[in-house]
Amino acid sequence: MTTTTRMRRVAGGAVLAAASALIALGAPAISHADATPGPGMGCETIHWGFLGNDRRQICDGPKQSDGTWQRTRTVYTPASNPPLTCSTYTYSWGSSTTTCRGGSPLPQVTQAQDTYPVAPDTVLPDEPGWLPPFTDNIL
Repeated sequence: MTTTTRMRRVAGGAVLAAASALIALGAPAISHADATPGPGMGCETIHWGFLGNDRRQICDGPKQSDGTWQRTRTVYTPASNPPLTCSTYTYSWGSSTTTCRGGSPLPQVTQAQDTYPVAPDTVLPDEPGWLPPFTDNIL
């Protein structure tokens, strides 16, 4: 083995070790609220969509005198910081190349946001009843 090949292998090993450390330390940072709820709102956030990677947040305003309230439903993908992953390919003649991907923060993305009036008898079957002020359920 030549000195150049040995140095490349050591460098490749160092890159892989550094990538492993970044993966261990750089767990995804996930936000649980899409929009800042207004004062006195009650909210519930659940995992949503394919494999539960998205979130559905429902926030309710105060009840009106007629028993109705305003509801805001937001479906979003939380911001995240995917881990840096690296792979090394060693060619048959002894040289190698290392490719790294990821590690860049991804912003939060809102797929849909709707605001609509709700009455106790018009709550959708897959949604909770009225959420009292300052409720912050994360399920």
